[in-house]
Amino acid sequence: MRSSVVRLWLQWKMESAAMSDFMELIDLKTRMAKILDNGVVVAEYKVERCDKCSQWMQFDQFGYQKGYDRTENIIWFCAECR
Repeated sequence: MRSSVVRLWLQWKMESAAMSDFMELIDLKTRMAKILDNGVVVAEYKVERCDKCSQWMQFDQFGYQKGYDRTENIIWFCAECR
């Protein structure tokens, strides 16, 4: 039993040493993302799902595609899909 505990501890130690200092957390309910540097919030921004590739990306106003009357925003594309 002791050897399996030691093995798990060593595996955790190796994985934690390889982790990055920066982490991105995305809350899909509020559609907000936070970038953390060692647990401290560095940046916070809005995210949206692209209507073409279906990935969650940082939101910008330029991605909206207008409707026929040029006033209503119909769909949103990320920067890579535009």
